Amino acid sequence: MSPLPSGWTACTLDDLKAPAPHAIAGGPFGSDLGRADYVDAGVPVIRGSNLGAGERRFYTDDLVFIAEAKADLLARHTARPGDVVVTQRGTLDQVGLVPQGTPWPRFILSQSQMKITCDPARVDPEYIYYWLLTPEIRDYVARHTITAGVPHTNLAILRATPVRLPPLAEQRAIARALGRIDARAALAEAIDDQLDRLVRLLFRSWFLEHDPTYSRARGERHASTDAGEAALFPDALEPGPVAPMPRGWRNVPLTECASFQNGTPFTAADFSPDGRGLPVIKIAEIKRGITDQTRFAAARPDARAITSGDILMAWSGNPHSSIGTFLWQRGPAWLNQHIFKVVPPAPRWRAFTYCLLRELQPRFVQLARSRQTTGLGHVSQKDMREILVARPPDALAEAFERRTAPAFARIAGHGQLLHSLARARATLLVKLTSGELAGTRLP
Repeated sequence: MSPLPSGWTACTLDDLKAPAPHAIAGGPFGSDLGRADYVDAGVPVIRGSNLGAGERRFYTDDLVFIAEAKADLLARHTARPGDVVVTQRGTLDQVGLVPQGTPWPRFILSQSQMKITCDPARVDPEYIYYWLLTPEIRDYVARHTITAGVPHTNLAILRATPVRLPPLAEQRAIARALGRIDARAALAEAIDDQLDRLVRLLFRSWFLEHDPTYSRARGERHASTDAGEAALFPDALEPGPVAPMPRGWRNVPLTECASFQNGTPFTAADFSPDGRGLPVIKIAEIKRGITDQTRFAAARPDARAITSGDILMAWSGNPHSSIGTFLWQRGPAWLNQHIFKVVPPAPRWRAFTYCLLRELQPRFVQLARSRQTTGLGHVSQKDMREILVARPPDALAEAFERRTAPAFARIAGHGQLLHSLARARATLLVKLTSGELAGTRLP
């Protein structure tokens, strides 16, 4: 490590653990906790999908649970709010901070995770969370990775992790400064989620529940439409092969609503060792953005290019955590295999197509689960041809595009903001934890 500023000390994580049993602990043996133990509710299990590489402190949208009695048997593998969690096996740069204010007072580590409960008299756990994200510690983990079989590390390596430790007040100031950037990013993501929800509610009203059509049949105008929009809806429904639909609409295969273009099967030889070219987008990048683990590649003739605003659909992977439809907002990139670039027949169909695919998510998950092997499932082009949907006239799709354009424009703006915030935090993280800014008054 670099020279220490005045008042800073060099120590290890083991020096900073709480004076309590199992303050540094790993997950149970695989035979002690498996899929058969999962229940609908109870004590959450922390898995790799709940951690990240710094883009968010903790993900609660993919939790699984075990019964309270089972958690009691695994008590030595407990993590609580404020504990720092790292991945032991697999993607080793994942770090998480168990959040305060959740409904769960305790969590159980999965087989592939480790945790540290910090001594509050010596160290702020938020500082340790950020410290473990520094390039310095990523390099330490890479140098100590055990590569036999699945890449992994162990508790001894975790305990020996070096820490450059400022005084406690300065730790808190550093964590607060970095946390403000994280909080701004979280606010943008929360706003995006609400905008997405509102757009989809309008889609359901217009195109699934047919509220404006029923209103016209009663001689009324539905509250979600203006006069021009209301006039585009018919005043009656008629029988359809799947369900009743507004008069004049057509039942068509999903493939008539968009083309589904698969990504490129990149190989190790395609990746640039010096990071040149464009990022190659896999499921991880769709969900968490471009990170230190993202691979880059130069152009190749068959590479599938994407850019901000494109609709992407992951069609292979874990049915519950991978399969899904997303808007890409991180700029030019190459699309990896197992993900479709979804291209509507015309720009006016973009919002309709995106919302339609989001509403079909349960159907896609069901199809993927029906073919699931070794944890993976998939949705095929054949499925897209066999799924029938009610297609409205072009004028209605265009009206929906106009109505939702401001929401999608704001989401796109947040995509650029999140990219800028990530770059700013990465720079500030190094400067603060290296001591370069020691003595500087932080906000």
